[in-house]
Amino acid sequence: MDFSDISSYSDAQVASKISELESNVEFHNYISSIIFPKSHRYLSLLSNAYVRWKFKKLFSNCFSIDDFQKRMAPLVESMIASTTDGFTFSGMENLTEKPTLFIGNHRDISLDAAFLNYLLYLNKLNTVRIAIGDNLLDGGFAEILMRLNKSFVVHRDIKGVKETLRKLSKLSAYINHSIQNENESIWIAQKEGRANDGNDFTDESVLKMLFLDQRKNMSVREWVKKVNLTPVVISYEYDPLDTVKAKGWDFQEDWTSEQINKNDLEEMASGIFGYKGRVHLHICKPIKECDDIGKLAKLIQEEIINNYYLWPSNHTAVSILPELNTNYLTMEVSEENQNSLSYFKDRIGNLNSQQKEELLMTYARPFFNKEKARLSPGP
Repeated sequence: MDFSDISSYSDAQVASKISELESNVEFHNYISSIIFPKSHRYLSLLSNAYVRWKFKKLFSNCFSIDDFQKRMAPLVESMIASTTDGFTFSGMENLTEKPTLFIGNHRDISLDAAFLNYLLYLNKLNTVRIAIGDNLLDGGFAEILMRLNKSFVVHRDIKGVKETLRKLSKLSAYINHSIQNENESIWIAQKEGRANDGNDFTDESVLKMLFLDQRKNMSVREWVKKVNLTPVVISYEYDPLDTVKAKGWDFQEDWTSEQINKNDLEEMASGIFGYKGRVHLHICKPIKECDDIGKLAKLIQEEIINNYYLWPSNHTAVSILPELNTNYLTMEVSEENQNSLSYFKDRIGNLNSQQKEELLMTYARPFFNKEKARLSPGP
């Protein structure tokens, strides 16, 4: 089957795609606007030239995906150093060289899988191919960058039953082919789109899609073992897009696809370069036994919720919520949570009451979901 329309790039495509980026003025302008956001027009020309020179210096003699990612690693390290207060991880004993289907919670457009890839890189393990929605892939520089970084296309909003089945079957075939025939691991979110409300719930339809191509060849139980299905959970102390998520995207109803795509790129940049506090990634144990898609969805969800790392920001949000209609900004909090309280004061100042509550609930829901799971009786 020809997967070229949805697959990440091959080694043979790297040099030509790097060349495209070297000559892409829109790409240079975009990076320049992030690094030098308020440059005078003359300085903008200089900064664009600098971006082109720097990119060429870093990547011009790249001839493989592995080579590209090795040169990206110092940039990821720089991002971690400048936008976080530390990146920690656990569950390393659950990582092996075996090709793996990682299913994770999804909070940031590009960073969730990037942190996993960085962890794999540090441990000299193969990085993952990353499922990413076609809303971000418009043929421009962002698509080239993401597919160089092993991203592949997940079609959304497909029209018609036949077309839906065709595209989902092809996607399923590509994912299973990657794992079983090309020894490439996969990262995919537990549900379509980010968990903008803080609820890390698993959508059965994602699992049905993943199993679709294999359903005639093996049982769910056999497939789960074959792909070494492993949940992963990432926890950000602070979300650079928390106010955006609190306000929602209703204002985009009359927007063109080009406007939405541009906004998505802006949000991606905000996520990458925005302050995140501390970040923790946990690798759960591979799921060994499960014979039903519905049960599998619950197992993945339980693993992600139970292993979500709660930060002081989560606890502070829970303590603030009951006080929303009073003068909660003067409330007494522990010394450990004082930084979180200061953060929330700054973040919610320009939000209405509904938006304030939604922002705080985004941080509080992982706590409530964890408590609910703890109090729920076992299977």
